[in-house]
Amino acid sequence: MAARHVFLLVAALTAGCGGSDTPTSPSNPSGGGGDVVPAPTISCPSNVSAVTTTTTSQVAYPAPTVSGGRTPVTVTCTPASGASFPLGATSVSCTATDALSRSATCGFSVTVARVPTLQRTSFLAFGDSVTAGEVTVPTSGGTELLGAPNFKLVVMPAAAYPVQLQSMLRNRYITQANAISVVNSGVSGEYAVDSVKRFSQVMTNVRPEVVLLLDGYNDLNNFGSSAISSAAAAVEAMAKDARNRGARVYIASLTPPRAGGRNAIPASTIASYNDRMRGVAAGENAVFVDLYQALVGNVTTFVGVDGLHLTEVGYQKVAETFFASIQATLQNP
Repeated sequence: MAARHVFLLVAALTAGCGGSDTPTSPSNPSGGGGDVVPAPTISCPSNVSAVTTTTTSQVAYPAPTVSGGRTPVTVTCTPASGASFPLGATSVSCTATDALSRSATCGFSVTVARVPTLQRTSFLAFGDSVTAGEVTVPTSGGTELLGAPNFKLVVMPAAAYPVQLQSMLRNRYITQANAISVVNSGVSGEYAVDSVKRFSQVMTNVRPEVVLLLDGYNDLNNFGSSAISSAAAAVEAMAKDARNRGARVYIASLTPPRAGGRNAIPASTIASYNDRMRGVAAGENAVFVDLYQALVGNVTTFVGVDGLHLTEVGYQKVAETFFASIQATLQNP
């Protein structure tokens, strides 16, 4: 019996240490081979902008970037790329989901704007040498009696504000680019009081929808403050003529003088004349464009050494100021 008991005890101990009960490493639910597969991450594209001529735009946007996750990883975005998006901002949500049902999300926006258009596209810029684009060009040798360098006045059509304005308008209102024109009708040396008759003839020939008036420099430069009333009356007559023909009228203030130049008009005279221009604009239901205020902060950059005519940068500033006014008043909502 003793031997039998010893045999049973050994058998029991042997069975308790068998291979089927040996502990093993738990299986890894994240992946195979013992390596941990990280959960998926997703990165959305930057916000997207689009334009339309109607009320919706079909927008295809870049796919989000996904990393990690147990394959296969599926990505869904709502609304989907290529869908029609309405005017305004629409939120897009994207989700990446892996084979283990782990997910990550991101978002961005698609903003649709209507292509801007103008109510009117035919412009006439009327005035004197400042409209024509006359600039001061230094000449070699010597100085003037007041110590300023010698210079000559040269018309540079490419620098003129009407040319630059036309380019700005065409670049913004792309669907109307071929229809947009800004005719430059600036004549150097012409007095405002003498330009009324020419203005009527130009209006008949060009038939513009919009008239930009910048006139009076020569009157004030040659006759001083005594010419304020007559020059203002001439601008008023031209504005009335344009308005009676159905044109939208913009009346600009004169630009500030640069002290020390031989053609510089006293600042007080320009200020008085500009006050009259503001009144004329109000009386003729015209848009007043304050070029004086736009340029006065940096006269040495915008006005040439003769004290009156603008630099190329100055004419660009004039074009930008007219452009902002036109955008604010003639762009379709």
